[in-house]
Amino acid sequence: MSFIPRVYFDQSFADGEKILLDEPTSHYLIRVLRLKEGSDLIGFDSNQRVFCLRIQGVENQLVQVHKISEEKIGLLRPKRKLALAQSLPKAAKLDLILRQGTELGVHRFVPVMTQRSISRPELERFDHKRDRWQKIIVEACRQSGRNDLPELEPILNWNQLLDIFQFFDLVLMPYEKEAPTLRTVLKSHPSTEKILSLIGPEGGWSVEEVQQARGRGAFVVHLPTPILRTETAGLAVISMIQYEIGDRFIPKGGID
Repeated sequence: MSFIPRVYFDQSFADGEKILLDEPTSHYLIRVLRLKEGSDLIGFDSNQRVFCLRIQGVENQLVQVHKISEEKIGLLRPKRKLALAQSLPKAAKLDLILRQGTELGVHRFVPVMTQRSISRPELERFDHKRDRWQKIIVEACRQSGRNDLPELEPILNWNQLLDIFQFFDLVLMPYEKEAPTLRTVLKSHPSTEKILSLIGPEGGWSVEEVQQARGRGAFVVHLPTPILRTETAGLAVISMIQYEIGDRFIPKGGID
């Protein structure tokens, strides 16, 4: 099957309805992919609806499309939900975590300020950062074929993070000190559906944070790796969880 470009919409629209795409998407389709009138596209939205689209033309450098048909779900949603609570890293490391975490199947991202977080953005700048992060998630979904857009939570402080433990079946806290292996803990919870993984900052977890997380029911675990960078650790943990107990993202209609 030939490659069909994917376009994200923040809302659905009726069969036959025409819509103008935004400038960045139009530029990508026309200038990068060099698509023409009559080219087919796939649209998807935050409600997991999938649209078959066709380019009608170009108006003031914006691509006009209309919807041909719609499917409810293009991918089967895995039973297990994986959330990643990431201590805010410096610079653009969170961009990489969001992009590759989405590709690996994370369903919920929770940026968090911890004791040793180096990055401490001002609250008034968060909306700008959130817009950027949301675009990265959408792009990763488009590239990887996901139709279920991961949630991006506001930045939480440590106490707020502790409070949301109650909404998960299993909370994992990788730590370089002596602890049970990640595999051991996962195998002892085979039917777990909602898993939260906690990833510390560049300077690691403080002893106080480890004690408090344990007190709220988190399992401190050891990874079968050398000490990892913060931008690597979360991706490694999600990959290991997917390998051990994760469900596959299976295209509708099965596997060829």
